[in-house]
Formats: sequence, C-alpha cells, structure tokens
Amino acid sequence: MKLANKRRLKSVTAAMLAFSLLAGFGWLPKSAAEAKIYTENQYEAETASLNNVTTNTNHNGYTGSGFVDGFGDTGDSVQFTINISTAEDTTLRFRYTNYTGATNVREIYVDGNFISNAYFADTGSWDIWNTTDVGTALSSGTHTVKVAVENSSDGYINLDNLVVTPKHVSVRSLYTSNWNNMMSIWQASKLYDTDTSSGKGPRLSELRYSGNWSQNQIQDYAGFFRDEINNVKYDQTHNFDSEGYFDEDGILHTNYLKYDGSQPSIEISRDYATIPNQNLIVTRYALKNSGSSSATYSVLDMLHPNNSTSNTISASYDSSRKAIIVNRSASSQPYLALGAFAAPSYYQAANDTDSSTSSQTCSPWYTFDGSGTLKNNSSVSAQDVSAAFEQTVTIPAGGTQYVYFYLGLGASLNEIQALCNTANSRSGSDWFEETASDYQNWFSGKTVPSLSDSDLTALYKRNLVMIKNSIRPGSSTGDGAMPATTNPVNYGYKIWARDSAVTAMALDAAGFTDEAETYWKWLAARQNSDGTFHTCYGLWDNTNQNFVEPENDSIGMFLIGVYQHYKLTGDQSFLSALYSTVQKSANYIMNNINQSTGFGPADKSIWEEGDTSEYYTYTQAAYAMGLKSAALISAAMGNAALTDSYNGAGSSILTAINRDDSSQGLWNVSKGYYNRCVNSDLSNNTLEDSSTNILFALGAIDVNSSRASRHISKLETDLAHDVYGLPRYSGDTFYYTSQWSPGGNEALEASPSWPQMTMWDAVYQIYSGNPDKAYNMLEWFKHRTATGWMVTGESASNVTEAPCVSTASEPVTAASFVLASLAYANNYDMRVYASENNSGCYKSISVTSGASGDWSQYQYVPYYADAPGDTAVSDSQTDIKKVYISNDANNLYLRINNEAGTLPGSSQNNFKVSVYTEDFSNSASTSTKTIHDSSLERNMAFLFTRSNTDSAYNKYTVSGGNWSLNKTISSVIAPQWDTATGGIEMVIPRSEIGSPSNDAWGHITVVLEKYQNGSYLDQDTARLNYRLTGSSESWLYGNFE
Repeated sequence: MKLANKRRLKSVTAAMLAFSLLAGFGWLPKSAAEAKIYTENQYEAETASLNNVTTNTNHNGYTGSGFVDGFGDTGDSVQFTINISTAEDTTLRFRYTNYTGATNVREIYVDGNFISNAYFADTGSWDIWNTTDVGTALSSGTHTVKVAVENSSDGYINLDNLVVTPKHVSVRSLYTSNWNNMMSIWQASKLYDTDTSSGKGPRLSELRYSGNWSQNQIQDYAGFFRDEINNVKYDQTHNFDSEGYFDEDGILHTNYLKYDGSQPSIEISRDYATIPNQNLIVTRYALKNSGSSSATYSVLDMLHPNNSTSNTISASYDSSRKAIIVNRSASSQPYLALGAFAAPSYYQAANDTDSSTSSQTCSPWYTFDGSGTLKNNSSVSAQDVSAAFEQTVTIPAGGTQYVYFYLGLGASLNEIQALCNTANSRSGSDWFEETASDYQNWFSGKTVPSLSDSDLTALYKRNLVMIKNSIRPGSSTGDGAMPATTNPVNYGYKIWARDSAVTAMALDAAGFTDEAETYWKWLAARQNSDGTFHTCYGLWDNTNQNFVEPENDSIGMFLIGVYQHYKLTGDQSFLSALYSTVQKSANYIMNNINQSTGFGPADKSIWEEGDTSEYYTYTQAAYAMGLKSAALISAAMGNAALTDSYNGAGSSILTAINRDDSSQGLWNVSKGYYNRCVNSDLSNNTLEDSSTNILFALGAIDVNSSRASRHISKLETDLAHDVYGLPRYSGDTFYYTSQWSPGGNEALEASPSWPQMTMWDAVYQIYSGNPDKAYNMLEWFKHRTATGWMVTGESASNVTEAPCVSTASEPVTAASFVLASLAYANNYDMRVYASENNSGCYKSISVTSGASGDWSQYQYVPYYADAPGDTAVSDSQTDIKKVYISNDANNLYLRINNEAGTLPGSSQNNFKVSVYTEDFSNSASTSTKTIHDSSLERNMAFLFTRSNTDSAYNKYTVSGGNWSLNKTISSVIAPQWDTATGGIEMVIPRSEIGSPSNDAWGHITVVLEKYQNGSYLDQDTARLNYRLTGSSESWLYGNFE
C-alpha cells in the first residue's frame, strides 16, 4: 500500500479551483471561466544526487546539459530535491528513453518513503524521449524524490529530467442538456491519451434533438485563435491540450492549455451555457492577459452543420439578427443558427469544401488561417456549408475580455428566427446568469449534505449537474435514461440498465424525484415480456445493444429503485402505474430460483467476465433485496398473497448467500468473507471481489454482523491500494494489459482502484459507526477526480492517482459518491428493511435468571435487522434493532435488542414486550388486531407479554374477537431484560402454541410497547415467518452476531 504521502490527504488543498479572473470590463461575470496556466518546475537528472550511475550526451533531444545513462543495476538511484510552494496533489513527470524492448520499473521514494513504482515503457529508440507520471500529495516546502532500482534489475533507461506540476487530468467528453429536447456533446482533442481517432480540437462534436435523436445535427462547433501582435496562429486546434468541467451553476467550462507543447501568450477559455428549456447554447470566450502589455487576439467561432443527405442546403447572414441561418429543409433537418451578441468583425456563410482563399464562398477556416479575415459572404447554397463569425479583441495588460456567440436550433424558419430574436433580447452574460439561476432553482429544496469540506459539496453538486446533463431529456417513456459514461470512445452511447438504475436511486435520494421517476418509467417500458431487461440499450433509439447477457442485477435494482422512489414520494399513482412491471420482474426471479440451492437465476453480472452464467454475490444481493422491495410494494398495493410470496423467495436467496461454501453457499467459512460466486457447476469461485460489498449497502447483510466486519476487514487487507482504493479484484488487468481495456494501458499496473467500490465500503463504514473513516474515503474520492471535481470513469490509476479518462465521467460512480455523502450526513439510508423474514433454526438456549449471562449462546443464532427510527413516537429504547429466534423440541427462544442499547429497570412503567403468534395448527380463534387495536396484518391466535413493572408472564387468546387473559405462564423463566445492553429474552413453550410438529410454519410478530400518558402504545414491530426446525434440518439464515 502507498501509505507514506497519502496520509497527508486531509491537509492537501486543491488550489486549482481557487484561481480567480480579473475582468477586462471591470466586472466578473457569473460562473466566470477559470483559464489556467499550471506551473511546471523542471529538475535536471544530471544535476541531481546520483548513485552508481553516470551522465552522458550521446543521444539527441535531452534537456539541460545531459542525461543520466546506464541506469538499471540494483542499487542505482537518482535523487532530486524539489520545492513545493502550495500543498496540493502533484504529478511527478519523468522524461526518459528506453530501447530495451520492455517496460522497465523503478521505485519512487518521496522523503524516504516508497510511494509507487514508475513504469518506463519502451520508446522505440534511444533518441526518442517520452514521459511517465507518478502521482502523490505533497505539502508545501522541500522534498526529496528518489528514482531507484532497489528490488531487481529489469533493464536500463536514460533519465533526462523530472517535471513537477500540480495534478491536472481532465475528462475528455461531457454531455449538455437543455432539460427539454436538445443535447450536445463536448469533446477534447483526444478522448484518451493515445487516441488518434480525431484530428479536431476542443469543440462541441454533437448536437442532438428530439425530432430525430439518432441523427447528429453538426459536424462540429469550434473556436480558433490568432495572436495578431506576435503573428502566431492557434488554429490547428487538435494541438491544444484542454480541460472541461461543469460548475454548480450548470456552466460547462473549457480551458485551453498548451498548444503543441507551448503555452499561448494569453489564457483562453470557451464556456457553454445550454439554456434550460430553450434550443439555445450560448458560448463565452474568456481571454485573459496576465502580461505587462496589451494583447490583440482574433477569435473564429465556427459552426459546421451536418447534412445527412446529398441535397443542397443553404446558409444566409441575417444582419438584423446578427445571425447566420442554415436552412436544411431540403434534407428534412431542422434549421440551425450561429449568432453574435455584438457586431462581428467579420462573418462568413461558406461552402465548406471550398478552400480557395480568393473565392467568396471559401471555408472560413482557410481565410482565417491565411490572413485573419473572413469574406463577409452573405449567402451560399451547397451540399456542405459552414458558418462563422470572427471577433478581434484587444486585451489590456492584466485584464480579461469576454466574447459571446450562440448556437440555436429550430424546426422551421419562423421558429429559428424567433429563437434568434429571443437570444438577442438579452446579453450573453445575462444568459449565463439565467442558466445559473435555473440551476440554483433546480437545487432549491433538494438535499445537499452538510460536509465540512466545501470542496466535497462542490463535488457533490457538480456531479449531479453532470448527471442531469447526461439524461436524455423529455417526458415520454423513451426519455429519461443516461449513458454509462460521458466519453463515447469505447462504450459508445450505451445505457447500462444496472448502472443507470443505481444513478436514478441517487437522484431520488438527493431529492430529484422528477428525474428519477422519468427514469423508472423508462426502464419499465424497456422490460421484456418475461420481466427481465437487456444489459444495454442505445441512448438515442432505446434498442437492445446486444452486449453481454444475461445481466440480471438490473432486475433487482429496478425493484429496489421503484420501492425507494415510492417510499420517498408516497406517490400511489406512480406505484399503481408500475406495479404490473414490478410483478413481472419479481415473478421472474421467484419462479427461477434454483430449487436445490435457493439461488436466483445465474447471470454474468457485474463484471461481464467468463462465458458461462454464475451465481454472483452482487446479483444475488440485488435479487434478494429486490424481492423484499417487491413485497413492500405489494403490501402497499394490498396484495397480501404476493407480499408473502416475494418475502419468502427473498429469504430463500438470503439463506443461500449466507450458507457456508462447503454446502454450496457464498460464505467462505474457512477464510471469513463472501466469495465472488458459486459457479454454474456448483463449485466455489473464492475470488475476493469488492463488488460483494453491495451486500451491506443494500441491507442484504447487516453491517453490524460478525460476517460483515470480517468480510470488510479481509477485503481491505488483501485488496486495498493507495490507502482507500479498492480494485475489482487482485490481478485485474482491465485498464492495464487486457485486450478489452477501453483506452489501452491507462492504469500502468494491475488492479487499479474503482472509486465506486470504495464508496460502497464508505457506506458500510457509515452504517457500522465509523464516520471518520468514511469521511476520509470521501476525501480520497475527491483527490481521485479530474479537473473541476469531475468524477472518474470506472477506475483511477494507483500510479498516477488520476482518473482513467477513457470512461470518464461515469454517472454511476458519481451516484455512489452522492449516496455515500447522503449516508454520511444521515440524510438517506439506501438499505431495504424487509417487512417479514422467513426464519428457522434449531438451537437450544439454556436460559438463566438475569438474561445477560445468556447472550453468548446467541452468537450463532440467526438474527434479523429491523429499520431504525420506525417507531410510533421517537424513543430508541422501544425501537427494535434486531430479533434472534431459534427453537428446540420444547421451546421457542427469542432475543430482542433495541436501538438504544439500554433499558430501564422495573421501578416505573416504561415498556412492554409482546409477541403475537399464529396457531401453528390453525385451529384456534384469531384476531388481526393487537390488544391496542393496531393492525397485525395476520390472523394471530396467541399473545405472550410482560411489562417492565409486572413480574407476571401472561398469555392471551382470542375470545369473541377480543384478546382475553388465558393464563400466567410459569413453566419457563418469564421474559427478562438486560438494562446494560437493551437486550430482552423471551421463551415460548411449544405447548402454548398448539404443540406443533417440526416443519410447521407460523407467523410471529414481535412488538415493543411504550408506556405513555397512562397507557401502553404499540411502538415498533418485527415480523417473522417461522418454520419449526428439527435438529437435523438445514437452517434458514439471517445474520450472525
């Protein structure tokens, strides 16, 4: 584990986002761009402290006076002394050559502490230089960085220099949405570091709208620049490094960084406000001059529409509206408009295939490149048209100038003209202000957790903005889903049903129930006739993408999500509308349970590995809690029969999960953790897989059980890297050497961290009473995000401590952070608490007077957790936490623990314990009401009760529909309690419930009552469906102390 410098995480400040602009006009617009120059301090290897290595100059291309040569024998090292001005996340960038045909490894030490390996890949020649990065958090001051061969010699490198720079790795693609009927996609020059798929620079690469979601309406919408004083062109924009991110106000910021390795003379940003409920994207250029003399720049804002046919379309400049309107009606496509808010220096309606700078219809890029001008051509007709404005701007020393344009879409000429009028009715900065106001209103009344680090709050809000902008907008059942990642380079526009369901749960939890409801209706509309879902759907056409199938975890997540949405909103009409789909999905799981093992149907979730379906812990947890959710939904719909069926089926799967792996279960009894899966041939796959932590987040396993704590401890010990980073599993080559890696070798070594997995661990820590550790995990997550707190894709490199950008940003990873943050602030509990649990365990308890001496006997008796805080009136002493239950040949044994962990003595009336049971023989009179007239939801025949001030242990039966005292039981010790632990113990003789035989089933309801205002009140209930179990029968499993 890389512990040394990672312990400084909490003290590291993210200075990147604290940079402020000085406005050239004397004022700073809302959501002002944050153009940035990142400092780079270069340290030459040949002047560092060298051990057992030499310097040389016999290969070209080095910096300084030479380079370190012959660096590869054990004991070789190069130690730099560096200075850090501000505590921050830092990238150590090593420049080197390697022509050995292999990747050679060096150990990196900071201040004498090992932090990581560095990986020096073959460069193809000793004269070709490359760089490799290592990430770490550094405090301000002086540090040493040693590059060493300590463990073994694997090959030589030449080391040229070390560049130290603040970590700044950006996502490469983001969606924007107008919340109604239009989306765009921003992309950087490269969608991952070695991407060569595009020769274009930072831009809007796509514009989609509801008239035809499947058709991209543009080829690109981009900006180009010229430094007129220094006669430098920045118009080969694929040479730009850039960074993009959302702020809390919904503004998508794009900062242009180095151009072909060098920094432009000014700092340039291009920001986008996609105006809610308008088919309008307002673009703002920020040109910041930090120099001592004025600068003059020309900006080319250029739109290249997409003509989907070979037909001729047209573009014309409307001077009254300062807009170029593109008429694509001949191709049955909507109109587009490129507009300016101020009179442009030049404009051009062009034939984009025309590259002759002497032609009036020349493509604007060519004349801009040649002379810094446009032709001011007012109209053109061609198959391939483009439109552009140019604005020349003088930026005073120390100032910033802003230039605004807009892109609009309309179905007709009248509509696009009206949109231009609307756009021009306000200034560009006003539109940015309005967008910020719309997003502030969107957050208003929603849940924003209280977090002491304001950066975490920004992270939380910005990534909810990212999710909002990734949702295909609209109100039909075809709308409401989001892609798996905002970067389409590898996963395309696929929607993973599972991932988007978890994302919708986070939206619900954060208070964005409208967006979540649209999603749940979308998923319901995708349901197959048998109740299943396909793994992936296309964002634009909702069609099956024929990806790895089956992945049935989405079925469980659908059921859980629908229930949680109903629980949060109380929307009965929503539940009624989706109940038929709930039944189909729940029935599919229930009707396909393996009768010999109790598992739900095998599938290929969550990692989509292997050719055969298996019984994965992740999916089985989703099944079990999905069925428990379906039971709760059925109860709300008044369907008692299905409530019982779904509860029973969910309990069967929970028993299978908890059964020892020696008996075809998932609990690894010898090593103390939950296995990855049971194989289809019923053999065990004992791989330690971090996805199994979903057991605790969903409530399938109680976080306070011994198995939960052993499991988490085992996985953290064996898997954790980078302090809190959890990989999928040990030796995972995805994002490393796997042929399926989305962006090649982004991680640099096996088992990169998957921040989503760390967040499920954080949820466990919160629920189990370790909030400080959970908070550190939230902080760790923050330090693994991209620029602007944009979340990672699926994973982050443990070497660079930066996101693997080929799948960034990933909405479900953001959702895991949202859910963990809400859990930390006690704003939301995503666990499902069953309305009833099947149970059955043969174990005798030797009951002794005083109760406390008996507790150790319950160590291996299954217990069942009850929801906290569900009492009639607030009182933790009568709030049931868990119920243990077992039987032997003579008695039932129950132990009830409360949430308070204490109970009062017997000096005054305070509480009463009552247990209602069915007549297991089904012959006695019954009542569906408690003695206090609360609903039992069952026909109960017997009541066993004792109050804290009454020594009598009374049994009641039903007579004439009412509860009547039948007898005082003296054959067993009366119910007793332990004031120090809040534990209550009760023994019910089997003879008192009709002397049923083994294998008889009966419902049992445990009630804690509170004495209030002179009488007892039913406070909290826990319901069990109990099977009287013989000494040789298999148990039905709950949790274990």
